[in-house]
Amino acid sequence: MPARNVARPGDLTGRTKAALAKEHAEDLKARENEISLMNAAAAAERDETVHEVKPRQPESAVDTVVEVADAIEVETPMREFRVNTSLENMTYGIGNHFDFEEGVRYKAPKALYDHLDALGYIWH
Repeated sequence: MPARNVARPGDLTGRTKAALAKEHAEDLKARENEISLMNAAAAAERDETVHEVKPRQPESAVDTVVEVADAIEVETPMREFRVNTSLENMTYGIGNHFDFEEGVRYKAPKALYDHLDALGYIWH
């Protein structure tokens, strides 16, 4: 037997719900538009922002400062990418922990990119 679309006369909760839905229909519609605009703005910001990947390392008890004269700087090749699934607390190397969120653009060293690509986590 199909469900009834009309509230029973003794159903005070159903009648009150229907009356409130009619009363607040315009407010709900306006709020839905606001939420959709906020979601669109957040998605656009997420697409345009590139996060540089830095490992989360535990804080050491001893802080040492070493000064090196004439230090040689080596440029590490970097890659921009997105992961196809969220990864939490991923370990790469000794003591290097990373978190990746699906759909967010990251900039990381090529070695980390190659590792994620070999595991199938890079979105192409």
